[in-house]
Amino acid sequence: MSNVVNFLPVLTMNKLFIHELMEAPTPCFALGFVEERGELSGFIAMRPEYPIPSEATAQGFNFGHSMLGEKEDPILHFAFEFYGHAIYNGLVSAGNPIIQAVITKMVETRDYFFFAISPNNTVTAFRSHLENENLAGLKTNQEKYKSTICDVDKYENTVKLFTKNPDPKGEVMQWVCRTNWDYLDLSKNRLELSPS
Repeated sequence: MSNVVNFLPVLTMNKLFIHELMEAPTPCFALGFVEERGELSGFIAMRPEYPIPSEATAQGFNFGHSMLGEKEDPILHFAFEFYGHAIYNGLVSAGNPIIQAVITKMVETRDYFFFAISPNNTVTAFRSHLENENLAGLKTNQEKYKSTICDVDKYENTVKLFTKNPDPKGEVMQWVCRTNWDYLDLSKNRLELSPS
């Protein structure tokens, strides 16, 4: 008889990024880089106000995106549906350099990590490959809007309007960790997350 043990890899993130994400009011989300076995990937992390039941996370989630706003001020909308539980929405400025860098990495690697951080600070991690439809849509929007800069007031106004009538219906999360370019640097301020 032999015992087979699966070893999950250590994930490395930027410590300053994690600190800001954990200090932000919930519900919130952010995009950044994570290193796994020396390879860099993009990730999306969310902190809901209430825990997502393990029955829901065990089923995975549905990821979608769309574009909102005007051509001069495009807003990228993400939606995360946890089956039988809830839908979470997040809006980002499509031309934001951090968003552009993370989406470029996601398109290059054709995959991404997703982290759901519970109020008790436990983390459920997913690694997912981008399906052709999502990959094509992200790539098209990324190329189309990479040089645009959405005015902060217009972004905030779009978020307010969307929050009044979200589509799809669900919780709207605050976008955090959006201005510090150093958060994408994993050569310093490294934080290793060991799986349990």
